[in-house]
Amino acid sequence: MKKVVVQILRAPAGGIRKHVLDILDNLSSDDIKQIFITNLLDSDIDLDYLKNNKNIEVFHVDISESPGIKDLKNLIQIYNILSGKKVDVLHGHGAKGGLYARILSKALRAKCIYTPHGGSLHRVHGRLKNVVYDLIEKFLMIFTDIFLFESNYSAEIFTKNISNPGSKKVINYNGVDIPEIYSTHFYHSGDKIRFASFGLLRHLKGHDIFIEACKILKEKSIPFSYTIYGNGEFGLYLKELILKHGLSDDVKILNYSGNVCFEMQKYDFIVHPSRFESFGYVPVEAMSVKVPVIVSHEGGLKEVMDEASGYICYDNTAASYAKIAEALFNGDPNLPAKIAAGYERVQRKFSKDVMLVKIRELYLK
Repeated sequence: MKKVVVQILRAPAGGIRKHVLDILDNLSSDDIKQIFITNLLDSDIDLDYLKNNKNIEVFHVDISESPGIKDLKNLIQIYNILSGKKVDVLHGHGAKGGLYARILSKALRAKCIYTPHGGSLHRVHGRLKNVVYDLIEKFLMIFTDIFLFESNYSAEIFTKNISNPGSKKVINYNGVDIPEIYSTHFYHSGDKIRFASFGLLRHLKGHDIFIEACKILKEKSIPFSYTIYGNGEFGLYLKELILKHGLSDDVKILNYSGNVCFEMQKYDFIVHPSRFESFGYVPVEAMSVKVPVIVSHEGGLKEVMDEASGYICYDNTAASYAKIAEALFNGDPNLPAKIAAGYERVQRKFSKDVMLVKIRELYLK
């Protein structure tokens, strides 16, 4: 008899969307049927293809980021969708998905797994909302069977801000496909440096920090280009910043690519200047296709990359990124070794197959 697993996610966008789709695409099989409940109108890609999988049911619910009376209506709607389907596991992703999954798991007499991708980890909602969210998280702990964290850092922050999950804690690093085709290009000192970033256009992602670094590079007459792939509410500010610094010919913002790993191979370095990151898919994807990475030293990124496998900007400032870029322009003999170490690190630690094995075991048990 098939296990029925429900994935609940507020908005399928960015890294959290990739994580959930990896589960849906790869664990819907003869022994696991999955139901996906999300706000389809808030997705950054077209999800219609999911409806072609006979082992996946997809339902749209108008889930908003801020808490409110509409959440009660949504809970009733989701309960009506799921009642009678003999649900075994509800897996909630992020603060809102986790809220819905844990409340409904008791009503449906199902087990509950919670992955706190953001929400209580980000703590960017303002002091009052953070306090409210913390209280909700503490209350919901008793309804949670497994806390599935994507990094040790996420688990540590949750323990610090909320409480220690104890024996309910499971660490399972996010994983990526390791493509058979990868970059064979090495940057040569003195050439124009092609940088790129991938991710939602939000303040958290720090694209503005590297734009400021680009201003410094231009002042130093170091040839470069910087391409940002993504969309989001911070996009207008970034475009204004590009104009302000006279970087319109050097810095471009493009929509998401259908094949991120293919796009990455067009560039010399992938930059990930995030102000907060519970894991960090982008650096892992870059290392999987042998493109060198420059990252901040924030959150889960400390576990994703080390000095041997890439370039770390410890203080996450424009001046430091510019200094790293200038050093690369002048030439780094360690570049090939860093690329090789990054590729090996992904194979060993961040393979999607490894991630899915553990999640599958949790669902079936």
